[in-house]
Amino acid sequence: MKKILVSLTAVSICLVACGKESDFKKAINEKISKAPVCLNVSSDSIDGSYTNDDDLKKLKAKTAGAYVISQHYDEAGKNSDYSPEQTKNKFVQLDSLTGAGLLTKSTESLVTYSVWGEKKANGFYKYTIYTLTDAGKATAAKVETNSMSAMFGDTGQRIFCYAHPMVEQIENYTEADNSGYHMAEVKYSYKYVDVADWINKAGVKEAFPVIAKTLDDTDKTSKTTLVKTNNGWSTDL
Repeated sequence: MKKILVSLTAVSICLVACGKESDFKKAINEKISKAPVCLNVSSDSIDGSYTNDDDLKKLKAKTAGAYVISQHYDEAGKNSDYSPEQTKNKFVQLDSLTGAGLLTKSTESLVTYSVWGEKKANGFYKYTIYTLTDAGKATAAKVETNSMSAMFGDTGQRIFCYAHPMVEQIENYTEADNSGYHMAEVKYSYKYVDVADWINKAGVKEAFPVIAKTLDDTDKTSKTTLVKTNNGWSTDL
C-alpha cells in the first residue's frame, strides 16, 4: 500500500510540474513569437545637393520605400566615395537579396551643377535603387518596441525577417512571492522555426554572416520572469 501511495504521489507531482512547464512554454512563446530575427539593411538618402529641385523631388517620390546606394561622380567621371569598402558591402548585401528574389534593381542619375557663376554641369549622382518585390514585402513583420525606442520613432516594423524563436524546453525555474505577486524565474532553451528558404539562396549567408551566427549558436538559452495572473502565467509584469 505504501508503495502504491508513493507512486501515486510521484505521478501527481509529475503531472503538476509538467502542466506548469506547459503553461510556462505557452506564456513565453506568446512573447518571443513577436520577436523574429531580421536582417538590418541600410539605405542611403537621396542626397541631391546642387541638382535640379524638381528632378530631385520626383526621384524621392519614385524611390519611397526603396533601398538606395548613392554615389557622386565629378565631371571627369571620378567617384568621390569616401568609404568604398562600406559601399561595396552594401552592394554585396543588396545584390544577394536581389538574387534571392526579394528585390529588383535599377539605376537613376541626377546632374549636379556648379554653385558659383554660370550654371554649368560639373558631375552627377548615380543612384542604384533596390525595390521590394512581393516576396520581399512578405518578409515584413511587426515587433514589440519599448517606450524609449518608440519615442525615437521606432514603429516596430521590420523587413527581411527569416525565422522566429520557439521554446524547446524549460530547463529550470524558481517560484517566489514578491510584493503581492506570485512570480517565477524561468530558464529555457529555444530553437528557431519557420526558417525562410531564401536565406539559402546563393550569396545570402555570405553577405550576412549574422544569419549563420544566429541560427547555429550552440547556446540557445535565455531567462525570463513570469507573473501569475487570473488568466494564467504572463510575461507582462
